[in-house]
Amino acid sequence: MKNARTLSTCCFVILLFAFSCLAQKPDVSGTKEVNVYFMFIGPDGTESKVLPLKRQVTAAAPLFPAIAAMLVDPTEAEQKLGYGSAGYGGMKLESAKIVRGVARIDFSRVIRTDYNPGDLQTLYFEEAVTKTAKQFPSVTKVMVCVNGINEFGIGLVEDRPFPCPKSK
Repeated sequence: MKNARTLSTCCFVILLFAFSCLAQKPDVSGTKEVNVYFMFIGPDGTESKVLPLKRQVTAAAPLFPAIAAMLVDPTEAEQKLGYGSAGYGGMKLESAKIVRGVARIDFSRVIRTDYNPGDLQTLYFEEAVTKTAKQFPSVTKVMVCVNGINEFGIGLVEDRPFPCPKSK
């Protein structure tokens, strides 16, 4: 009887220790490293693609800060390597939400008659947003809206503004 009690006490102590180790937070800083996609034209300006740079963002809800980091110019050293922001026309991030695997990312910008970003710039921007968002396991699809309009894809094909669906 005494051995059984000692054995159960030891098991209890071991289990208590194991659970306390599991409950400890592995990341004390509350941040995580993510890929944020930027335009890359290379140091001589002859390339044109979207490539990632590493950034630290809030670990608890990383989508919004990762997308927000896209709108910030790369560091001076990164710019010398040929990186630039994929944003255009004074983009401002309004919201980034994930519902049933779909990340809806809403931006706003002032529409000016004296400025046209062009088809390629808007497509590179959409690609950068999509790649930045899809690195998160909970995101299966990305919807990018600017002023409530899809400035990409079908809007370009039909040569007219195409409204983004209403959020559910």
